[in-house]
Amino acid sequence: MHLYNHNIKNDATKSGFFYGRSDKMFLKLEDFFTWLSSQNKFSIKLHLTRIKRACEILGNPQNKVKSLHVAGTNGKGSTCNYLSYMLQASGYKVGLYISPFIEVFNERIQINNVYISDEELLSLANEIYPVISQVETEMNDEMTEFEIITLLSFVYFEKNKVDYVVYEVGMGGRYDATNVIDPLVMGITNISWDHMNILGNTLEKIGFEKVGIAKPNKMLYTTEENPSVLEVFKNYCYEVNCHFEIADFSEITKFKFLDNGMKFVYKPLNLELMIPMLGEHQLKNVLLAIKMYLYLLNQEHVNINKDNIANGLKKAKWNGRLDIVSKKPFVIIDGSHNIEGVRTLTEAMKIYLNKGYKINIIFSALKDKETDKMLNLLQSISSKLTLTSFEFYRANTAMNLYEQTNKQNVYYNEDFKDTINNELKLLKDQDLLLITGSLYFISQVKKYLKEIDLYD
Repeated sequence: MHLYNHNIKNDATKSGFFYGRSDKMFLKLEDFFTWLSSQNKFSIKLHLTRIKRACEILGNPQNKVKSLHVAGTNGKGSTCNYLSYMLQASGYKVGLYISPFIEVFNERIQINNVYISDEELLSLANEIYPVISQVETEMNDEMTEFEIITLLSFVYFEKNKVDYVVYEVGMGGRYDATNVIDPLVMGITNISWDHMNILGNTLEKIGFEKVGIAKPNKMLYTTEENPSVLEVFKNYCYEVNCHFEIADFSEITKFKFLDNGMKFVYKPLNLELMIPMLGEHQLKNVLLAIKMYLYLLNQEHVNINKDNIANGLKKAKWNGRLDIVSKKPFVIIDGSHNIEGVRTLTEAMKIYLNKGYKINIIFSALKDKETDKMLNLLQSISSKLTLTSFEFYRANTAMNLYEQTNKQNVYYNEDFKDTINNELKLLKDQDLLLITGSLYFISQVKKYLKEIDLYD
């Protein structure tokens, strides 16, 4: 089996490296990214044999670092972020592995909020390449992009001797490349409709894939509420002998919305906390993180310090999620990229509707999403909805999105930069501009907002 197409090989050779097996060297980081993009970028292969073999050759670095694992349809990135900040505030050196990134690739692999450097990334790429080549040769099968990045993170965190790593599942759980770790505690945020072509066409099937992260004799928490999905969780955890607990949302009390986040009381510790995030859904995410954090410290026989929880959470800003980028003009960006995410977003934005704001929305999405339902929800809260597009091969066109609406107070412009400029000129004091959609879109938007100096 020939693993790389001819054009990619020629382009790569011109950039200063060559394709071989164990003798491959990436001279520049761009060389690594070029090669990485050829590795079945969005391919999903439903087994873990390749990455297990690669880990075995490397001495199983993923087992040499203590880890936590978070799955779910929405909110898993925020939950991982809360965990990371609480652990850092407790004095630990904490690795964080997330996907996708908002601004730079290096975001995906970080230690105590410091991204992996270009130099370290390049060095590790060269280190693991011979292993990848060996695995692909042995199995006559190509490793995916996500498997390679995950493998690189295992080596990076081991080399840097972190105390803990918080791993976000990429997609699903059972066959996700991160699922070769043996975490001390696991969490599942929620189950909703996403990636149905891969994970299944019912919530129960999707839930079965997510709960595949459960491990024997470990603890799994969830904030999921659907009884039929919870039954799937319970049955699977029973089969694999994994302890299972549903986080009780009544433990969060006295919550109120602030301009810069939310305050609430965590009842079991009688502890008032603040998070710099908006939306009632974030209270569930932070509850899951607190449960996992407290369980971990208990397992590690570490005394609970309430100040560490409070100090960690109040700093836990999360890139691109209900992110207030400017107060004057009032601009919020949010990466809501599926129906459940948009439903949660629209509920959160009602805070501003109740304060008398008119919400103007700019939206763009990928072609493979259920955008008709998403658009219907966005129209329900918007005074004006403008649809746009961006440079990405999976991006939908603005016109195609427009045709899915009732066209009332809906407009379209294929150029998102032009769209943003036009909307900013029209904003009045009681107007709020919400830019939302695909995380790939939000990544480009954030970069552009910085270029035009609109980022507080």
